[in-house]
Amino acid sequence: MLTYPLDERGEDSLYGYLYHCIKRDIEAGAISAHEKLPSKRALAKHLGVSLVTVEGAYAQLAAEGYVRSEPRRGYFANELAPLVSLKEGSRKRADDLSSGGTVTDATADVSEPPLIADLTSGAAPLGMFPYALWAKTLRDVLAHEPEQTLLREPPSLGVLRLREAIAGHLRAFRGLEVGPEQIVVGSGAQTLYQLVIQLLGRSSRFAVEDPGYTRLTSIYESNDVCLSQVPLDAQGIDMEALRASGAAVAHLMPSHQYPTGLVTPISRRYELLGWATEASGRYLIEDDYDCEFRLAGRPIPTMMSIDTDERVIYANTFSRSLGPAFRIAYAVLPPHLAERFQRDLGFYSCTVSAMEQLALAYFIENGHFERHVNRMRSHYRAVQSELMDALAASSFGHRLAVEGADAGLHFVLCIDAPASEAALAAAARREGVALTPLSSFRRTSAQLCGEMPVRESHLALGPSENSPRRFLVSYAGLDRLAVAPTVEALARAFDGQTAGFWAGRC
Repeated sequence: MLTYPLDERGEDSLYGYLYHCIKRDIEAGAISAHEKLPSKRALAKHLGVSLVTVEGAYAQLAAEGYVRSEPRRGYFANELAPLVSLKEGSRKRADDLSSGGTVTDATADVSEPPLIADLTSGAAPLGMFPYALWAKTLRDVLAHEPEQTLLREPPSLGVLRLREAIAGHLRAFRGLEVGPEQIVVGSGAQTLYQLVIQLLGRSSRFAVEDPGYTRLTSIYESNDVCLSQVPLDAQGIDMEALRASGAAVAHLMPSHQYPTGLVTPISRRYELLGWATEASGRYLIEDDYDCEFRLAGRPIPTMMSIDTDERVIYANTFSRSLGPAFRIAYAVLPPHLAERFQRDLGFYSCTVSAMEQLALAYFIENGHFERHVNRMRSHYRAVQSELMDALAASSFGHRLAVEGADAGLHFVLCIDAPASEAALAAAARREGVALTPLSSFRRTSAQLCGEMPVRESHLALGPSENSPRRFLVSYAGLDRLAVAPTVEALARAFDGQTAGFWAGRC
């Protein structure tokens, strides 16, 4: 039976402490791979805690991939891929060797009604931004900062005060221990990705997830790099296909993949880190764009927090939490890359004004940002709950399923239907709802910079007659009052396209 000194948990919650203890034992091998964990009731009784405490710890471990639940059998520890150093990895290989693409349907009627809901958009909901607080923060900056600070060109990395505030935020919220000298501030993630390309070199082959964020692919294409579209399997980017691609840099969204909503489990994260250490010059770009809005359990730990070989570049943006108009993003570089950036790219001017950076720094330091995110998270949780209930109670509720709903602000809606995804999306648009077919995000057939053998994704995104139709649903800009009209419009669209179809499950 697992036994832990609960009186040593400090300020951590009971379930959080228990989660950390079991996680540590799995990583250390004290709980071996495939070993059965005690039942929730037995462990709760043994430790003298509530059943809810154990359920919370087990649920978080399952979400991160440390354990798996088997029906009527219980919880079992998963096998973790071993981490190897660069030298060990090289030896082993020597021995054995942030708004996705919106589909425009060609059959759409130019006289279509105005939208009830745009479920393709990542826009923030109206009326949620704390304008009064932001205005006060700007006034405080103007009142307290010297004129030369406000008008001077900021350093290439960004204003030190903002970088210190971001480092503190990452320490508290994401468990990342990084220094401000590792952080680069830029006007949006797109600007930072172009800097990363220059930092790592255009001669490197880059890999992106397929299906993936289409704008990201366009950014890499426009920078003339060799690019591979690597398919996904049930745990994230396919390792065999990644190795076959010949890529040196892999751009990933492990905490909430766009558009599928997949969460990469810890075992695959270790595999990816192992891949990165097998050869010099390999890196992982960890895109954490909506990490603040995981709606169930604790935030998924970052890959950078478990990287011991300086192979992960962490990237995030404030456009999801504050709104797309805030063109402020940041990247966290491993120490050796931060030094290279200063040496090779330090001539660049920071692309965000000092005044904006200082205002955001004040906003974070005074706790306004954290309170705003908490308010937004509560709003999104309420919208998601109402949307799920309305979908389940709809006329097509028995023919739908949802994938990847709790890890961020979008999910995949699956529906059994004889009509094509394009026809269903066009019918929804005629009823005033914009939807994006998930298949529109696939680009495996369009390999760039030479041919490469690619495995097919496990995701049924093709036109198979018997596969469910999948759609990206982004509810970031959906108002609670619009939930019911939105689902009613979808019902009219789907029912008109699926009359008489078999009542299967996704």
